Amino acid sequence: MEPIYENIQPNINSSFYSFMESPGCCEPFWHIHPEYELVYIHSGSNERHIGSNITRYTNGDLLLIGSNIPHSNLGNVDDAHNKEVVIQMSEDFVDNQLGGFVEFNEISDLFKRSLHGISFHARVKEKVGPMLMQLVQYKSFEKLLKLIEILGLLASTQDYTLLHTNTASLHIQSNDFNRVNRINNFVSEHYSRNIPLKELADLTGLTETSFSRFFKKVTGKTFITFLNEYRIQKACTFLAKSNSNISEVMMKSGFVEPAHFTRVFKRYTSYTPRDYKKKIRTKEL
Repeated sequence: MEPIYENIQPNINSSFYSFMESPGCCEPFWHIHPEYELVYIHSGSNERHIGSNITRYTNGDLLLIGSNIPHSNLGNVDDAHNKEVVIQMSEDFVDNQLGGFVEFNEISDLFKRSLHGISFHARVKEKVGPMLMQLVQYKSFEKLLKLIEILGLLASTQDYTLLHTNTASLHIQSNDFNRVNRINNFVSEHYSRNIPLKELADLTGLTETSFSRFFKKVTGKTFITFLNEYRIQKACTFLAKSNSNISEVMMKSGFVEPAHFTRVFKRYTSYTPRDYKKKIRTKEL
């Protein structure tokens, strides 16, 4: 079965995506994405399908899955109090941002090993798991520092198993992959203007109805939700890194009506644009 391409965006005001679920996602979903993925399952057991490796974990799991390795969801509902923490890091974050520091050479080596798929043993899981559960509760700066600390611990341990002898990363060129790439590139160039659904349907060779169905299947969200998330990320960047006023940021981000912009911005960040700008300038975020 060909894996579905999953589109992933970093959390607002963050360089990577992190979330925690309880009792943990357990629906099978064979998928692929270019992001590196660190997964912690607190407890329980389930089948583990990573690339061509199919095994079963018991009493939880801690994995680092390399870029473009097809895999299924790993969580389970064996324990009503179970937790699943997932950290997803882009190739740019791993190769260029972290990889740009010689001090992180061991971490770079860790990510190279992750292209085989890495299963960490119980002793490491018991130490790192609680740290990951803490990480998702932190604000952006503390979250980044905690992630680097965790990656440093994982890079220094020998207490792990590689799931594949050879690298399991795939270069997917499926229709889904190509279509989502075209959509991502198009949005990155045109997010600041109105984007009619017909334009996207034509871009992907689908009818408008088929495009909406396809996008929801591949990404798990509607296109307008995806577009709003993208625009709000841009608005956060503009507010943090430019001297533009809020009206200018609104227009540059692709919004037209101030009330709508404020409502959507607050939905994703919990702040109004004005409050967000104040907090980012006083380093409260």
